[in-house]
Amino acid sequence: MTGPWRSGGPFTGYGNLVILDHGGQTFSLYGQLAAPQVERGARIDRGNVVGTAGRILAGIPGMYFEMRVDGKPVDPLEWLKKTP
Repeated sequence: MTGPWRSGGPFTGYGNLVILDHGGQTFSLYGQLAAPQVERGARIDRGNVVGTAGRILAGIPGMYFEMRVDGKPVDPLEWLKKTP
């Protein structure tokens, strides 16, 4: 996954949120982060750290991950299976 950091910061229901723009109306969302570790507008390449896991709504350590294509959530497993 690569793309510029599109948005980030506190967001209702997602805690600290980072959104990466992969082009083609495809975005990955990383929420409930303890702290984002990317600068706004920075290009993020595969293997870069976008943030540290925080606590999910249940109060246990974790993070939220979502893929969106054309504004709709998609099964991330299908997207992650693709090879570069």
